[in-house]
Amino acid sequence: MGSADRFFFAIFSLFRFTINAGLLERPLVAGALWGFITGDYATSLKIAVFFELFWLDNIPAGTYIPPHILASTFSALALTSSFGFTEAPKLMCILLACLPLAPLGAWLENSLRQWHNHGYYKLLNWARKGKSGDEMPRKLVIQSILRTLSISWLFFWTSTVILHYILRIFFHKWGGIIAPVEIQWSFLWIAASLGGLLALRLRKAYATFVFGVVLFGFVLLAGIV
Repeated sequence: MGSADRFFFAIFSLFRFTINAGLLERPLVAGALWGFITGDYATSLKIAVFFELFWLDNIPAGTYIPPHILASTFSALALTSSFGFTEAPKLMCILLACLPLAPLGAWLENSLRQWHNHGYYKLLNWARKGKSGDEMPRKLVIQSILRTLSISWLFFWTSTVILHYILRIFFHKWGGIIAPVEIQWSFLWIAASLGGLLALRLRKAYATFVFGVVLFGFVLLAGIV
């Protein structure tokens, strides 16, 4: 895990609210870019598809801050490259370990918004005084961007390093149990896509989701046994 992965995560974090770049703030774009850098397009895009499907139900609308999908995506990509895994069973453990980073990233962004409010109040005071030729607006924008960039970089670096050591201990103790599990990427994608059914807000959709989770658990258990 080098400085490049942290840099790309911090840059792509700006695409969520600071820089409107449309579809650039998507796991598929991040996976394609990571595959271009590492040369492992297959694994990178498989990971990206998993996160695209898993967070299908979360749409940024109004004041709702969606889970920070890129936090999970980039962390999973970085950890996968660090461990050098290509097998679905071991990568499944990495994906599950990285999922909590998405809500943590959303919480961090909410905290940043509260922090940025101080700059908003400064801007209001500046506008009320009616000063001309002042560089206050430009300074506030630059400070906001640099603050988001630096904190996103620190958040990604810290969380990924912690997960790296936790997973290294986990694979050292239980890697032999995980490796023989017969699970394919198609199973992971199906399990992830079931979350999109929740967007329908229908009882039948919820029942299908529960059935899918139970079925996935039986398949996983059968593979272990």
